[in-house]
This record gives sequence, C-alpha cells and structure tokens, in this order.
Amino acid sequence: MPASRKKARVGNDCVACGRCVCECPVGAISIYKGLRAVIDERRCVACENCAKACPAGVIYMAPEAGAADVNAGAEDIAAAETGVAHATAAAGDNAARTKAARAKAAPAKKKRWYDYLWIFSSVYLALGFFNILFAWLGMACFLTPLLISIIGGSKAYCNKYCGRGQLFELIGGKIGLSPKRVPPRFLRSKWFRYGFLTFFMTMFGLMVFNTYLVFAGAPLTESVTLLWVFKLPWHWTKTAAVSPWIAQYAFGFYGVMLTSTVLGLATMALFKPRSWCAYCPMGTMTQGICALKNTKK
Repeated sequence: MPASRKKARVGNDCVACGRCVCECPVGAISIYKGLRAVIDERRCVACENCAKACPAGVIYMAPEAGAADVNAGAEDIAAAETGVAHATAAAGDNAARTKAARAKAAPAKKKRWYDYLWIFSSVYLALGFFNILFAWLGMACFLTPLLISIIGGSKAYCNKYCGRGQLFELIGGKIGLSPKRVPPRFLRSKWFRYGFLTFFMTMFGLMVFNTYLVFAGAPLTESVTLLWVFKLPWHWTKTAAVSPWIAQYAFGFYGVMLTSTVLGLATMALFKPRSWCAYCPMGTMTQGICALKNTKK
C-alpha cells in the first residue's frame, strides 16, 4: 500500500535562526515576525534540506495534511475506488519525488555580499590578537541585531548577516568538522535559553562595571577573560594612545566575543555546525524583542 506523501513541519521551540530559509531550494519557508519558521506545504518538495540544516533539530518530516492514507478499514472500500485512490496517490508520490529530485539537482543559490560576512568575523578575532582596541568593532555585532529587532521587528541579522554563524557552518559543514548530530532538547528549551541569556547579560554587566571602575581611577587590567574564569594575559598590546577605560572595555568585550566563539565551536564539534544558534544569547534576546513587539500589536 502506498505511504502518505510527506512534508516538512516545524515543531515547538523554533529559534527562528533562518537556516531553513537559506537551505530551501524552492523558497517554501519564511520566518514569521522573527518568531518561528513557517513552511508552505503547497510548495514543499520534501527534500529534507531544512530538517538536516536546522540547528535546533525542530524540523521534521510528517505526512502531508489531507494526504490519502490507507487505514484498517480500507479493505471495505470498493475495488474500483481503491484502484483509483492508489493510482492517484502513486502519481502524487511520483510527482513529489520528481520535484524533490529536481530541487536537489538545482544549481546553488547565487551568493550575495552578506554571505561573506564570515570573513569579517575571522578578521575581527585575528585583529584582537594584535591590537585589543579592534575589539570595539565587535559592537556592530551587538548593536545591529538589537536595532533590527527593535525597529524592524525581525531577526534579519540572525537570518542573513551573522558572520559568526556562517563561520561555524563553513568549519563544521563544508570542512566537515561537525558530526551533524541533533543537539539535546534542553539547549533549545526556553528555561535554558533565557537562563543562559540572564547569566550572559549579568557577566556583561560586570564587565561594564569594571570599565566604570577604571574610568573612576582603578588600574587597567591587561587580560582577556575566557569562559568567565580563565584570565589570559594580553600584555603585548599597546593601549597608551587611549584612555584606560576605553582599553578596559576592549579587553572585556573581546573576552565576551572570544568566549561565545569558543562555546559555538564546542557545540559545533559535538552537534550540528550552527548548534550555537539554538541558545545564542543575542538570538534569544532579539526573538524576545520580536515577541514583545508583536504582542503590543
């Protein structure tokens, strides 16, 4: 008996990162108001690209809504009707398989300028080793997604412009350093995501407070804190040309960026290439902002 045709579905805990949108060859997926992915079943060709790419592992394949299923009572259907139903279902299955095959064989999407933002992320991390003051450039990665979500009410930064996510995809996906396993469910749960966001922002607040102390007269600490515990000496950078508090903020912010990169690489090495997206504090924050904006409407 023919099986029901399958379509991609989005489960709970979608983080609206937009990876599925990038991987869909037929444009059947969109991000609804920065909150979750939405799949147009009429256009879905069941190629499974989205399910494979989803960092949170919330996209799965399920029988198409309204597809003809043969149940326990099908034996009571008249032989002629059964033959027609089977033929129709088989034809639909063949058409779906043909569409999926064409989608998989379709040429790669044309690259756009923002597909190369991984270069910016790589160069940024490298520059911080030579001069810590370059850490201030990372503020663009902090302010841009916030402004996009506050003004535009979307997660366009996560969906298109996140160079660090692209870097993880390049290293883990194309180079092949990721096992591409689905991350554990707790990583995408709200309690973990918002708990990690709270912790991350608390540590960021402490970093800002330390900057204030230096501004008030405390001595400059020339070290980068990795994973909030390990202080790495960074004495070779020359910061005499700027006020001590400017240098202190650079040391602290570079530590934040380096820590999040290390965490992203760790989850990439254990799970899917962009598993960091499942619990990225900025992604969680912007999704929460989008939720608030849409609640007010």
